[in-house]
Amino acid sequence: HNLGIAQRLASKAKVMAIIKANAYGHGLLPIAHALACADAFGVATLDEAIQLRNAGVKKPITLLEGFTRQDELVVIAEQQLEVVLHHPLQITLLEQHRGKAIAAWLKIDTGMHRLGFNPADIAAHYERLCRLSAVQQPLRWFTHLANADDRADPYTDTQLTVFQTTVQAVTTRATAVISIANSAGILAWPHSHGDWVRPGIMLYGVSPFNDSSAVTHELKPVMTLHS
Repeated sequence: HNLGIAQRLASKAKVMAIIKANAYGHGLLPIAHALACADAFGVATLDEAIQLRNAGVKKPITLLEGFTRQDELVVIAEQQLEVVLHHPLQITLLEQHRGKAIAAWLKIDTGMHRLGFNPADIAAHYERLCRLSAVQQPLRWFTHLANADDRADPYTDTQLTVFQTTVQAVTTRATAVISIANSAGILAWPHSHGDWVRPGIMLYGVSPFNDSSAVTHELKPVMTLHS
């Protein structure tokens, strides 16, 4: 039901259902099966992705934290996983990779300051990545909204402007694939929807906003506690 709301609100976008951290504590595999009509899954770690593959999940799976070691890249390629690139070390490891080409998202830090490349450095990183046979081309684009849960804060629009300006400065592709919107973006910032949306907390029946409840957005709770 909650996935259906995300799909309806972002009807032109594909949905990467975020099931990291054991599906927010709800159980990785049961939730993956319950969300079988999502277009892809997003997880935090390689271990989570391997659990899904071993359970027969064949949909695209994106590692939101990417990778930190060369041996992880071998597994990522074998399991046909997608990665988010956010640190120069990852590009260096890809330059040393001789296995199958890997699908990648290039993450721009537009203002959350958690993971991602500085917009001023994107052109150099993008050029390096475009030269690599280890990376499937074209690269796709990724960022994360820092304060979209506050609908009165203009910071989200600032981030969207930074993202658009940065992408357009380094690629002339009008068909560049982008992913920006989290749950709050899906619900309150339709101009952030892009090509892929990434619902997380809303899938489990929780409003991302402090000033509205799940009922306001027709979300249904997925977990109940009995004592």
